[in-house]
Amino acid sequence: MAVHPRIVCLAGAGSRSGRAWEIFDGIIRYLTVAGGFDRADFVEASYRVSSAGEPLPYGESDSTVPLAVATGAVARSLEWIRRAAGTKLHLLGWSLGGVVLFDAAAELVRSDPSWVRDLGSIVTLASPLLGTDLDGIDLVGEFAVGPVGGDLARRAADPAQKDQVRARARALRESGIRVVTLAAEDDAVVTPEDALLPAEGSEPGAFILRPRRRNGAPYVESILGHWDLPYDPICWRHVLAAIGPAERPG
Repeated sequence: MAVHPRIVCLAGAGSRSGRAWEIFDGIIRYLTVAGGFDRADFVEASYRVSSAGEPLPYGESDSTVPLAVATGAVARSLEWIRRAAGTKLHLLGWSLGGVVLFDAAAELVRSDPSWVRDLGSIVTLASPLLGTDLDGIDLVGEFAVGPVGGDLARRAADPAQKDQVRARARALRESGIRVVTLAAEDDAVVTPEDALLPAEGSEPGAFILRPRRRNGAPYVESILGHWDLPYDPICWRHVLAAIGPAERPG
């Protein structure tokens, strides 16, 4: 029986352990049906790890620490997951989760080239890879003004930091790792300008979608549009196209 890749999921700022399963529920169910994955192929990274790097349950405060601290913890959790899985990894992050997975992957590949073999793709959904100016963020909750919010605001205001992100994306793609960034057109928290890293070749790496607002969503979520992308079937198809099926021909 073929060994499937693992899909490593991570939710955003202010989340706690298990939130990824809520955010990515539709995507996970779609990938199991259309992509041939098993539920056991999905694992959750963590903003909190043991001394050995094992992902530990985390709370809201763990996902609002300075960006460098969060990235370091998530990188260590990825190293632990790779050792435990013994197979290729694909990274799937929403909001801050996508930023931290991207930054962690870029550093891991830079410091250990063997990651090029074991990392298949990085897919981010509504992730402020280029920072965010925090417009309207006060409506989301107090977590947004924490250390990570300040770091993302500084990134948005610093052309050098944004150029570094683009350079990291270019290096990852040149190494053969697929980097796909998705944004929602009407997202008032993370705009497409903040979320997208277009590819410099024939393979598209950036997509703007127009997901419908979710029925029954809390009022703040319904007006900001930041939570809609993971629930959009078109988004699910883009994720599968980036990751590929669980078992590839040949």
